[in-house]
Amino acid sequence: MNKSISEMKNQICWASKEIYQRGLVNVGEGNISLRVKNQDEMVITPSGNNYLNPLPENMVHITFEGKVITEGKKPSTEYYLHRIFYEQRPRVNCVIHTHSTYASILAVQRKALPMIFEEMGVFLGGGVPCSEYARTGTEQLGKNALKAMGKQNAVILANHGLVIVGRSVKHCVFGAQLVEKMAKIYVTSISMGKVYEIPEEILSNLSDRFQVEFSTI
Repeated sequence: MNKSISEMKNQICWASKEIYQRGLVNVGEGNISLRVKNQDEMVITPSGNNYLNPLPENMVHITFEGKVITEGKKPSTEYYLHRIFYEQRPRVNCVIHTHSTYASILAVQRKALPMIFEEMGVFLGGGVPCSEYARTGTEQLGKNALKAMGKQNAVILANHGLVIVGRSVKHCVFGAQLVEKMAKIYVTSISMGKVYEIPEEILSNLSDRFQVEFSTI
């Protein structure tokens, strides 16, 4: 096996454990992928990924068209959701899709997550919009997600969960944790009364760092 592919499979196993231990997915939910450098290929978690004990040999190396290159389990049916970001965003090297609780609460209400902490501007590029609904596993789901995400690094999928993109697997894991924390704060706060968002002019002051370190456009 190509050493870089082997390393990527190990990285996905690490990320799988991280997002599971932090309660962002249950066993069999969500998916993680990494772009294969200079190729129209990715390594992705298998369908029904076992986050309790993810094994490198179960991760799947596929083309953007879904053709399996190396042996593994059946690839996630959501591979198109990952593919569209790799094709349309040159600096995306990792995609993570979670079903985290508070992001999913916003998903079923089809509500965006506004920028309530400044770090959202630094790491995500602002608030987290919500896409229009599309069925799981369809190309339309990916198209809707890409359109709604805008210039940010995260999008809530209507009635589905969250997608986070990043330049590295560590960026994505951190971003997924950040969105869930912000979503929990927001959902809890709106039950208590008015929520005050970070002013738009503050976001413009944060954009330089975002563009240099975290933007995937």
